[in-house]
Amino acid sequence: MDINELKNIFGECELCGNKVCVKNNLYEVLDYLKNKYSFKMLKSITAVDLGGEIELLYHLFSIEDEEDAIISVKVQKEADSVIDLFESARADENEIYDMFGIKFIGNEDLKRLYMPENWEGFPLRKDYIQDDTRLAWNDNSDNA
Repeated sequence: MDINELKNIFGECELCGNKVCVKNNLYEVLDYLKNKYSFKMLKSITAVDLGGEIELLYHLFSIEDEEDAIISVKVQKEADSVIDLFESARADENEIYDMFGIKFIGNEDLKRLYMPENWEGFPLRKDYIQDDTRLAWNDNSDNA
């Protein structure tokens, strides 16, 4: 993968340590890498709360070249879904929605995976305030 080629085609892309950081065009960059550079496997999407914004990290793998790539984008509240590029993104997008509250535009099946449907807030965000009364997971409890 050539970072200069990505810069020429997509503009604001840069190498940040061991990852490619994009500001816009995430979907287009991932599509390009999948088709031009054979990064056909999305191993995972992870999220990190940086305080004020969430960094999404797309971990790609090329079976042909036995090469990994990490593509990073910073978002506030939403990001484009990539499930039509990588079906494996479905579970990761749901988990990130559940834990961080990021809505993935185009994923019509976003739902809580770990937290109860009526849970308020997103536990892995830095601004999440833990309330001990909500820790009762049993719907029969007065605190649920």
